Amino acid sequence: MDFEKFKKEKVFQRGRGGSDPQHLEDERLFHALLERHDEIERSTKKIEGGIESVTRVLSKDPELVKILQEHAVGMKKRFDGGRAIRSWDPLFTRLFDERGKIKMRWEMLEDGIKVTLKGEEEEIRALIDLHDETLHAFVNHGFKAAKEESPYRP
Repeated sequence: MDFEKFKKEKVFQRGRGGSDPQHLEDERLFHALLERHDEIERSTKKIEGGIESVTRVLSKDPELVKILQEHAVGMKKRFDGGRAIRSWDPLFTRLFDERGKIKMRWEMLEDGIKVTLKGEEEEIRALIDLHDETLHAFVNHGFKAAKEESPYRP
């Protein structure tokens, strides 16, 4: 049976990408992390109202640590500014629609970053959990996961 005919076509809900310098830089950082995903580890713990995740560069390579940290800060800026990413992915579209209900803070670590995401509503916390699952897939599977709709489950 030809399963390709069942493959879902990407439908961009908030425009397709961008060619402005900031978008290109965000994309460069994301691709660098996907390429080097096997050098990164991510752990998450549940906290009241959300999650706390720690993402570390195993080798402590300062260049990769900087890329990771700049990526996180860049995504927060995109999020706050309503500049959608992965607008073909229903989870990310929904996250951007609900961004006013998600609280994020981060702490830079010597070898990575600690990020806390919280939401008051149960539905928002469920979105945070799905986003967390998706980021774990990016770290574990790199580009293979990034090409698929969230949450990616191999």
